[in-house]
Amino acid sequence: MRFILRIVLAALVVFVLQVTVAHRLAVIGAVPDLVLVLLAVLVIDRGPVIGVVAGFLLGFLQDLGNAELLGMNALAKSVVGYGIARFGGDYLPDNPLFRGLLVFAAALANDVIVLNISRSFDAADVVTTFLRSSLLSGIYTAVLAVVVIQVVRLLPGRVVRPGGRY
Repeated sequence: MRFILRIVLAALVVFVLQVTVAHRLAVIGAVPDLVLVLLAVLVIDRGPVIGVVAGFLLGFLQDLGNAELLGMNALAKSVVGYGIARFGGDYLPDNPLFRGLLVFAAALANDVIVLNISRSFDAADVVTTFLRSSLLSGIYTAVLAVVVIQVVRLLPGRVVRPGGRY
């Protein structure tokens, strides 16, 4: 029960930070996706079902901040949560470089889904926006995720069981 309460509290804090502070952390116009960072931390060594459920719930929470295209982030984060859980736990070694590449790919996949929905599948507009902002934002999100993952691993009381499970 305490685990679920901590996750809910972390999700609310990250949501508030994403809505209020993230745009102030912009570097050359790139804003990190803090919700994606939380999703990566939660599901990177978990199963794909937990990845989809956590992705949907975090994406839905993010959709509540901008209800213009309700469900867009829930869909994108569900797909990305599945990918992070599947590739992070099964195929990639436990290395910060690979974790960063995984989160970078997840950020790009998330942006492709969101841009296609929000730009009504206009290929020229999607590609232009992707090249202008998504690549740098993906790098920023990946670097931030690697730092957060490494800090979380240093926290006391975390026991890693065989197979990478906590």
